[in-house]
Amino acid sequence: MTKTIYALTFEYSYANNNDGDQSPDEAGGILGLYEDEDDAEAELKVQKDSGNWGVFKDTNKNDGWSSGGYILSVEGQKMIPSSKRK
Repeated sequence: MTKTIYALTFEYSYANNNDGDQSPDEAGGILGLYEDEDDAEAELKVQKDSGNWGVFKDTNKNDGWSSGGYILSVEGQKMIPSSKRK
């Protein structure tokens, strides 16, 4: 039986960076895994509002990318339980 978990992810694009900052060490990754989608969406808002990822203003114009060249998202993922579990 699979279960859906929610991954809060980031992706970096140098081409979408208009802050003039250097590229980060990692171009993408997982910031957190959540059992509840609402919790993941709440943390997504916290991260976007923090300013650590650039400014997420006019994201419709930038296809969701921040001024710092980041896109943050919540993605549902299927978790498959271990076959060793009884």
